[in-house]
Order: sequence, then C-alpha cells, then structure tokens
Amino acid sequence: MKDLNASVETLTKKTESLLKAHVGSKARIGVLEGEKQQLLTKVDGLSDEIERLKEENKVLRMASALKGETENVGETKRKISQMVREIDRCIAMLND
Repeated sequence: MKDLNASVETLTKKTESLLKAHVGSKARIGVLEGEKQQLLTKVDGLSDEIERLKEENKVLRMASALKGETENVGETKRKISQMVREIDRCIAMLND
C-alpha cells in the first residue's frame, strides 16, 4: 500500500508539472501569435512601400530620360512605344 501511495504521489506531482508547463506553453503561444501578427502587418506595410518606391523610381527614370540624358534615350523610346501600344489597346477596347 505504501508503494501505491508513493506512486500516486509521484504521478500527481508529474501531472501538476505537466499542467504548469502546458499553461506556460499556451501563454507563450499567445505572445508569439501577437508578434507574428505584428510582423505580418509590418511586412505588408513594407511591401506597399516597396511598390510605391518602384513606381517612384520608374517615374524618375522616365523624367530623367525625357530631360535628354543620352544614356536613357533608348529606354525612353521603349517606354513611349510601350505607352502608345497600351493607349492603342485601350482605344481598341473602347471601340468594341
């Protein structure tokens, strides 16, 4: 009977220890989920900023090319041709 009581007591202590670990793990998971959400929000913001900067870079390159800098003349002609094709495509869509 003494061995049985010792086994039950040991089992009880281990169970309590596991329950404390479980509660601690759940709390840690909650904290990590919050951090994850913050990081996802930050990533979305940075992605938006990257897209904005890419568009700004594109506009600045176009403005630089239109200024007459010789190294960008080919690129300017290509961009203008691309815009003309896009305008033509839009007009064709409007005519349909």
